[in-house]
Amino acid sequence: MYRVSIIGAGVVGTAIGYLLKKSGYKISGIGSRTLESAYKAQHFIGEGEISTDLSAISKKADIIFITTSDDAIEGVCNKLVREKGINTGATVFHMSGALPSDILGSARNAGANVASLHPLQSLANVQEAVKNLPGSFFCLEGDDKAILIARDIVKGLKGKIITLKSDKKPLYHAGASVASNFLVATIRFGIELLEKAEIEKVVALEALLPLIKGTLMNIESLGIPLALTGPISRGDINVVEGHLRSITKEIPERLRLYIELGEYTLSIARNKGKIVDNDVKAMKSLFDKYLK
Repeated sequence: MYRVSIIGAGVVGTAIGYLLKKSGYKISGIGSRTLESAYKAQHFIGEGEISTDLSAISKKADIIFITTSDDAIEGVCNKLVREKGINTGATVFHMSGALPSDILGSARNAGANVASLHPLQSLANVQEAVKNLPGSFFCLEGDDKAILIARDIVKGLKGKIITLKSDKKPLYHAGASVASNFLVATIRFGIELLEKAEIEKVVALEALLPLIKGTLMNIESLGIPLALTGPISRGDINVVEGHLRSITKEIPERLRLYIELGEYTLSIARNKGKIVDNDVKAMKSLFDKYLK
């Protein structure tokens, strides 16, 4: 049975600790900046010594998860090494999607195996993270021995694996951010427009959710570009111009955002094959007209 230490008792650390315990791993310790957050994680996970002495927690483990904020990962790792908190032969993971495993280089130099293990999932809070992580894709990158252990962890979570070269991680993370974070921002933009149409914010979200869910179902069943619908996909230039006129009048600060999204959507519509070149040129001219 592998002994696991969690260094960083936030949403990600608490959720992975809980799921690893369910998968048969021993959570030997939880380290955090405050005992309060460590205790909350311990209470949720169900086991693990807690301490603000991070190296005292890490040195008791075969596997160490550094689940701090991205900016703190390298510094925490270096601190653990300086304080002899990482044993030779241990495995050290971080769970950042943007950063390479090389930021754990000090642990590697101290004789540990290192890797990044990033869940391609939205983790809003611990309860949702515990529900969403199993079955997700996980991006792995790092040392061969650490990757073998990571594969076993993902298998225990019934997940799927993506392997990447370290220099491709920023693009991978950018893609994930666009698909997840920008989705939230785009939906907020939609709500903002409905509010300008004098629909209350709460009602606007409630009304849009079935449309959003239906779109996601279409993406799942049909893929992209076939799932694309709406006036741009049909080349309905008069409808789009109506949008542009209203936005210019009611919320002009969002005009450029609509046009940027519209131009990208136009490229998808063209790939779908439902609009002809003349439609594309006319729509681009319309967007240019409103940007001037």
